[in-house]
Amino acid sequence: MATDVKQVEERVGRRPPGGSWIESRGVHALLAVAFAIAVFAVAVTGWWASTYWIPLQDVKGAVRTQLANGASARFEHVWYSKQTRVGCGYVSVQGPAGGPQDKKHFILFPGGELQLEPPRETPGDAVQQIAALEKQASYARAIRANCLR
Repeated sequence: MATDVKQVEERVGRRPPGGSWIESRGVHALLAVAFAIAVFAVAVTGWWASTYWIPLQDVKGAVRTQLANGASARFEHVWYSKQTRVGCGYVSVQGPAGGPQDKKHFILFPGGELQLEPPRETPGDAVQQIAALEKQASYARAIRANCLR
């Protein structure tokens, strides 16, 4: 009779208990969950890269091309708005002849126009200083309109 049960199980397609562990339903479920997590991780990484990382790299590249010594540029706190297509942040560039790095705030507008923070101190008479203050005020308005989240 025992041999009859074995023959019936083989004909029906059931495997006898004690089969390989790889054939168990628990292992199949675990592998399916692991695969689903891996697919989710790849999808999230792709979304993150296209939403945040790639636009920031584009902003940095556009700023580098417009600076005199763009190869030495170092960036901090770079931000990009998909709605306004404006990039903002700080860039440090070595001066000519390898001098010290000068850190300046920048705004990169959608058309590719780069606006750098004007100098904070301007020597000269009162008219020159007033003109410098007007440039600083104009830049502050541009920051307020484009860079504050």
